[in-house]
Amino acid sequence: TLDRVLARLGAEGAYWIGYAVVEQRRLTVQGTHGVGAGTVREADRTLDVDVRVGSMELDNTHKIRDASFFSDDSRPSWTVPLSGPASSMERALVRGTDDVFRAARARLLKVRANAAVKVEREDLSADFSPAPPVVSEAAVPELPGGAAPIDVATWEALTASLSGRYLAHDDIHDSAVQLVVTQARRWIVNTEGSRVADGRDHFRVATWAETVAPDGMALSVYDYVDVASPDRLPGRAALEAMVDGVASRLLALRGAPLVEPWSGPAILRGRAAGVFFHEIFGHRVEGHRQKDEDEGQTFTQKVGERILPPFLDVVDDPTLPDLAGEDLNGHYAIDDEGVRARPVQLVDDGVLRTFLLGRSPVAGFAESNGHGRRQPGHAVVARQGNLVVSASAALPYAALRKRLLDEVRAQGKEFGLVFDDISGGFTFTGRSTPNSFVVQPVTVWRVFADGRPDQLVRGVDLIGTPLATFGRIVAAADDVDVFNGVCGAESGWVPVSAVAPSLLVSEVEVQRREKGNDRPPLLPVPK
Repeated sequence: TLDRVLARLGAEGAYWIGYAVVEQRRLTVQGTHGVGAGTVREADRTLDVDVRVGSMELDNTHKIRDASFFSDDSRPSWTVPLSGPASSMERALVRGTDDVFRAARARLLKVRANAAVKVEREDLSADFSPAPPVVSEAAVPELPGGAAPIDVATWEALTASLSGRYLAHDDIHDSAVQLVVTQARRWIVNTEGSRVADGRDHFRVATWAETVAPDGMALSVYDYVDVASPDRLPGRAALEAMVDGVASRLLALRGAPLVEPWSGPAILRGRAAGVFFHEIFGHRVEGHRQKDEDEGQTFTQKVGERILPPFLDVVDDPTLPDLAGEDLNGHYAIDDEGVRARPVQLVDDGVLRTFLLGRSPVAGFAESNGHGRRQPGHAVVARQGNLVVSASAALPYAALRKRLLDEVRAQGKEFGLVFDDISGGFTFTGRSTPNSFVVQPVTVWRVFADGRPDQLVRGVDLIGTPLATFGRIVAAADDVDVFNGVCGAESGWVPVSAVAPSLLVSEVEVQRREKGNDRPPLLPVPK
């Protein structure tokens, strides 16, 4: 059936066709307030069909300039049966391909008309690049219908029991302990001859707790562990320590003073440094942003120039399954366009060398380096995988902290800041908005020049602009920490990792975080 479809559409003008089927099964086990909050099983199978008409130089995926948000063409995907006769999948393939092909031909007319009435593009690179076929059809285990790779009953009892530890704290208003198991299987076929069958298992055990400060600010602390196999899940003692740590950090934050707007020297520790680079650097070197004239194009013309201190290197390496003793979320062997992943040296001794690329070329870079990614149901764009920052000249953390205090005194400041952990962040990369970033820390400490004990503060947002902030990185520590998460962008939510040492920045800016105005609960916690 597939061969007949490809032959017919090839004759009609489709020069490339690709199919991807992703089957996912998810199991969520949650406990809250000392009892089980339910076990949820979900399963779905999604079909994506990509048809390109025209030519590699100009095809139906080309950006239509000055089009409004509402005039953008929708991109369909199909939910297909998890079981049943092969004919059901064949029907979905044929119908899906026909629908996408008709929409592609109609859009190509719009693309050509748009190109005729607009000024010449700044980046004249093609819309698509060829890639050698990849055949990787290792035996992919079927996903069991109702079974799970863990003992569900054990985890139901464990999450309920662990969540009960929060009941000892009257000021914690809501909390939970959760295990999420995700098993995905993927099949990719395209007209170049690629045939890929692979899979991914992911396990996250997480806990969070929430409260409201006396001034109405809602506060939450979240902690988690991500692993690739069930045998690496933490044991009960480690999970109890994680729950107790979340509780103590949350209660300390509730009593901490509110931050004032401030600028001065700071250290970004652990996950904070990783998210800092993911947000303000990683998104700006994604390939499609270099040719989109609605983007700010911060680094488009800076290849070969120094953009970071000479002691910093940055590599995005999806082929790494783990680092520093932790499994990496951003690991994959083949991207969602059927191209093998490979490490990409983005920055070498502070100098920008290249960009993250899918199969959409940019000026000066004609082929993919294996970073075309998507959530099922979305179009592929270039995305980060495992972003790894390393320092060739590094200090012990104690020496980095001393340099922070030296910087504080040199600037005549009362204190500097240490960002210990984060909850996330976001960045603006387009021309229609300021090219700025926001990193949302959880644990932030004032470190005083006169030797007073460090003071925890709350309500902090780290803000800034990329070029100015990069120019203020002055030193790095010899430690390393891993941020595992999921990142949302044009191609949906994809798993990512960011690895970085602690960094000393000579000047950062913080602002007060948004807060509510409702009083804390009036009724006491039931006993």
